[in-house]
Amino acid sequence: MTALAFWRVVAERLAAGEPVFVALVVANTRGSPGTLGARALVDVRGDMQGTIGGGIMESNVLAQAREALVQTVYPPHIQRLVHRRTGEADASGLICAGEQSNLYAVLEPDRDAASIARFVAALEHQDDGAATLFIDADGLRVSEAGPDFGQPPLRLVNDAAGWHYAEENISRRRLAIVGGGHCGQALARLGAGIGYRTQVFDTRADVMASGDWAPDVGCIALGDYAGLTTGLKHADLTRVVVMTTAVTHDIEALAVLARRDCLWLGVMGSRNKIRAIHRALRERGIDRAALARVHGPIGLAMKSDTPAEIAVSIMGQMLAQEHEIAARRVERSQTATP
Repeated sequence: MTALAFWRVVAERLAAGEPVFVALVVANTRGSPGTLGARALVDVRGDMQGTIGGGIMESNVLAQAREALVQTVYPPHIQRLVHRRTGEADASGLICAGEQSNLYAVLEPDRDAASIARFVAALEHQDDGAATLFIDADGLRVSEAGPDFGQPPLRLVNDAAGWHYAEENISRRRLAIVGGGHCGQALARLGAGIGYRTQVFDTRADVMASGDWAPDVGCIALGDYAGLTTGLKHADLTRVVVMTTAVTHDIEALAVLARRDCLWLGVMGSRNKIRAIHRALRERGIDRAALARVHGPIGLAMKSDTPAEIAVSIMGQMLAQEHEIAARRVERSQTATP
């Protein structure tokens, strides 16, 4: 369940005058079925949405939520769970491996509805401004604090002042697809489902308006590919995949994007096509350093003929590179001139 989908449901319940129990995985070790960013909510009817790892652990949390929702006071707190028979933390009921820390809180309509609605709006319009949601033992608040690229966007902090959890609205898992054809639509569905902030750019307004788009995929119609200069926000956080309907359009888009400091830039096509694109970009005056940012062919070496298979191939490559690219992003933030 994506952050936006999760907090939207929470906002809806609070707007209806109902308290909501939330369980957020705020830390984990390797092997844990619940990973950082996993989340679940329980409403006053006892219905759960989302997941924090499954199994008996979630059954226990569901029972805890039902009790919490009828209590007069239920302050936010952290529970550290161990997924094996013995350990220093509480037993989760699972024996797979690893540990996780869950944050539990009951959000109340009168106290928290306005803050959650504000954070949902910030998630929906994250290119327009920054916001950070904080939860500690005293409750929940939302501030206009910008992203701290030296820290994870979701983080549990323990210091002399106590603990707090922070969640930023500006996603650092961002995917921009240039080309809204069948392959672009398939990749957008997959990217959004995995949790990428996904946007698609195309010069065909009719395709942007009528394509088979997944919820929360941003569809942006351009007058021409020069519009990528300003239309693509947070390029330094974004992996960009170019897959237009024609090599000439790929070249037009790449001539703009190669000059931008994208986190990663790839183009779909055969080796012959990629060589032709590089020649055309050199003729347009793209220098060697900028050309080195253009990667291709893209995707894993696997059977990938249909749009869905092509999307899986490209996404598999992106996921395999995620740690490397995240490290590069942190390095950029640390070496940036103030």
